[in-house]
Amino acid sequence: MNREKLMNIFVVFVVVALVVSLIMNFQLISKLGDVENQLNSVTNWQHRLKSDLDDQRVHIDHVLDDIREQQSWISPIKMDVNPKDLEDGKAEATFEWQVKELQKDSEVVFHYTYGDNEDYTSVPVKETQQGMFQVDVPFEVNVEPEWFVHITATRNSQETSKKQMEEQSKKEMEENSLKYYVSVSYGDLVKSSEVHTEHLGYLGTNTYGTFQTNLMLEDKTFSVILANQHADHSTYEIEKVYLLKYEDGSLLGKEELKTDEQYDRRDPMIHSFQVNQIKQYEEMRLVIQVVYNNGKTFEKEIYQS
Repeated sequence: MNREKLMNIFVVFVVVALVVSLIMNFQLISKLGDVENQLNSVTNWQHRLKSDLDDQRVHIDHVLDDIREQQSWISPIKMDVNPKDLEDGKAEATFEWQVKELQKDSEVVFHYTYGDNEDYTSVPVKETQQGMFQVDVPFEVNVEPEWFVHITATRNSQETSKKQMEEQSKKEMEENSLKYYVSVSYGDLVKSSEVHTEHLGYLGTNTYGTFQTNLMLEDKTFSVILANQHADHSTYEIEKVYLLKYEDGSLLGKEELKTDEQYDRRDPMIHSFQVNQIKQYEEMRLVIQVVYNNGKTFEKEIYQS
């Protein structure tokens, strides 16, 4: 009887303990849920605060730009190029600006140079109306696609080559740029505007568009994805895309990049090509070759180890 009574007491104790445990767990879960809600609330508040600060910073930047423009003695210099003049690679850029509080008999001069040349050419300007000036500057541009190359590497040696290619791309961009500024002289006083840099490479894309090349280097293989942003109103189409493989200056062979039909269907203005799992080798040099239906062929080096 005593044993049975003890068993009953033990069962009651276990049941009570379980009930108490369940209550405590429920309370703990509720508290954890409250803490999680509070954390989410704090996180949302931080995101809202960051967004508000970003908006305020943008607004302040706009206000400061307006103040600087109002206080500046010269307005922003506007550049305009007629795309139809670019078909043969030769065109004129028209620059217009305003000089504020211009003194009588002041001399206004436009200065420009191409690429990394530090010697500026100075040309007289035409005053179209009081304080408003204009000048036409002839220039030449390569009528060809503009290339952007991105390399993903997994080894240090590949990273070195990647940096070299990035430096080469930067140098090519600088060589295809126009730098210019305006000076105003009155007596012994000479004022000069800031030097502006205009990248001209994009002007050639009105015919052949742009190419984004992604080269993914793995331990023993590599893959290439090429995306072409088709130029508006252009009738020229890509016929073939090849990857030319060189070693020590000798052509080893070429791989044809296949069209990614699924990608093309998403956006008819973008054509995508790819080639995957190509074996790497020593002294590797890779060149993309694009053939158009008008007989034009363009090449771009995308990697050199």
